[in-house]
Amino acid sequence: MEFIKSIDISQLSPADYNPRKINKKSFELLQESLKKFGVLKPVIVNGDKNILTAGHQRTKAMKAIGLKTCPAIRIKNVSIQDEIRFNLFHNSIETNKTNVKVNDSHNINLEEFTFIDCMHIDFKENKNPTIVKEISRLISKYGEWGSVIIDENGNIIQNSDYAIACKLLNKRVLVYKLSNEKVNEFLSYMSVDYGEYNYEALGIKAYNQHNCQMNRLRGGIKDNKSSLYEGYVLKNIYKDERGVDFGAGQCDYASKLSKLGYKLFPYEPHFKFKGQEAIDIREIVKMVLNLEIDIKQNGLYDYVVLDSVINSITSNDFEKYVLTTCNALLKENGRLYIGTRNKDQIDSVLNNSRCIEKERSIEFLDKDNFSATFRKGVWTLQKFHTKESLKEVCLKYFNEVETMGSGSQIYAICKNPKKLSLDDYEEALEIEFNMNYPNGYKHNKHQNLVKEILKLK
Repeated sequence: MEFIKSIDISQLSPADYNPRKINKKSFELLQESLKKFGVLKPVIVNGDKNILTAGHQRTKAMKAIGLKTCPAIRIKNVSIQDEIRFNLFHNSIETNKTNVKVNDSHNINLEEFTFIDCMHIDFKENKNPTIVKEISRLISKYGEWGSVIIDENGNIIQNSDYAIACKLLNKRVLVYKLSNEKVNEFLSYMSVDYGEYNYEALGIKAYNQHNCQMNRLRGGIKDNKSSLYEGYVLKNIYKDERGVDFGAGQCDYASKLSKLGYKLFPYEPHFKFKGQEAIDIREIVKMVLNLEIDIKQNGLYDYVVLDSVINSITSNDFEKYVLTTCNALLKENGRLYIGTRNKDQIDSVLNNSRCIEKERSIEFLDKDNFSATFRKGVWTLQKFHTKESLKEVCLKYFNEVETMGSGSQIYAICKNPKKLSLDDYEEALEIEFNMNYPNGYKHNKHQNLVKEILKLK
């Protein structure tokens, strides 16, 4: 790690991906803040080529008001997994839940950057352990990448969690001391939202989402069972009923139940070859044709299972397509069983007063409650719902919706599908049963299946 007091702003290069967007008014306020106070937080650059890891919006604002130089912290060899986390932590995790003070602050020059020994950091209780844990991981891996701002009395007014992490790791802390007369006005500017998370620039493809598939019934591990199937589906379905496991992953539950005499048909548009990451198009087409033959002979279905599917979509449009397709597959009195990720757990993790070592890493959610994760060489998305938001979206497609569950998963049982327009059905069915695959490939074997379903709607 290297702290650079003054780097040429023209030498800073934006990263390919910046996970935040800023509106015009906020950008104007950011420029005002920089004019009044200067750059109180160094940008973070990755490597000798000065690729911006954090500080994209401030760099644009600095250029807009004519600044030529700014402070920077250079770190090296940042993994793509950590790049997004640096950016989001640097811009957003400034909770200051814990009161932290710098002792002997009178020895620190006013309105200058100064490194201090962590022995001068003083706090009584770490009230944000989950955040501190993740900051600590990044410090351990890349060095002291952040900074704090204090007033003349030594109170940390911004980034107290970072200071606690440095204290716990016995690392020095970069401090900027702001005069007391400027503190209140500065904090008023810091209360502005200078951009929202936005993952559009990642260009995530729907077929990347097969990397999110759950490892159901594999490896002999109890946790590999589906809580949706075990808790809600198996208790409510009968062998004389017909159902579809939509988004069936590697089709483990469909295969198991079929052997037990249940009439459960799998459909997984991103089915993988056994033991490989490549998508098995031939097997996907076989599933499409099996559904076509069964619907032609026996009609629509008594139930559909949607296990960990609407949390693995790439957009709200795909959520609409999935739920419309599930609606289309069901009889008039059919029912849909849904299991998905719980946003309330994410909120509770951030608000927890203690940190469990095996706890899942922090999720950064955009305005639609999507988070981005780097898996197996590609970016993927996950969407989170509350029970309230899950019920709200399901009521667009079903007349009766009951939600339940807690912890990492929530569930919905939806009954009496609503009658949707034929145009909506056709659009969704065309997309869900003829997905885009790498290199723009489509199998185009879905037309007869779509016709059979539409005949019955």
